[in-house]
Amino acid sequence: MIDTKAEITKRLTVLIGLEVSWVSHGGDMLTMQFGPQRRYMLRGKEREDGAWALHVQCNWRIECAGDIVATRENLRSSDEEAHVITARLYTMLVKHGPVRCESLSVSNAGEMVIFFSRGYRLAVVPDGIEDDEDWRFFAPDMNGRDLVIEGGKIDPWSLS
Repeated sequence: MIDTKAEITKRLTVLIGLEVSWVSHGGDMLTMQFGPQRRYMLRGKEREDGAWALHVQCNWRIECAGDIVATRENLRSSDEEAHVITARLYTMLVKHGPVRCESLSVSNAGEMVIFFSRGYRLAVVPDGIEDDEDWRFFAPDMNGRDLVIEGGKIDPWSLS
């Protein structure tokens, strides 16, 4: 049996000490990158990404000093509003940085909280819908397995 909490914690601990290097979105999916941006080739195309990426497609919120800064619902409004929100998050977390990952907390249901410097935190709560991706953590330029949480559980594909 998979120890979900231990496996997620093991994978995410690489973030400790890294700065947030990018914040964006794809539809209502929050995308964050961590570590210095670098260029690499992927399938014959040049890309630039951080060392690690987190894609969140379930409920999430970013808080600062107890105040909610943004949530998934902000990305579900108009495309224009989603761009405004992610531009604001980019300014707060990257441009006016550095904002570093200081610690994290994980549950057996795939929930996680990443605590950042300057009082920021990201809380992620899976939707619990079977076969529906909640969030994904990966190294963009590596061929390793992504850590994929579906329905609040680790997708077994992530461990093979």
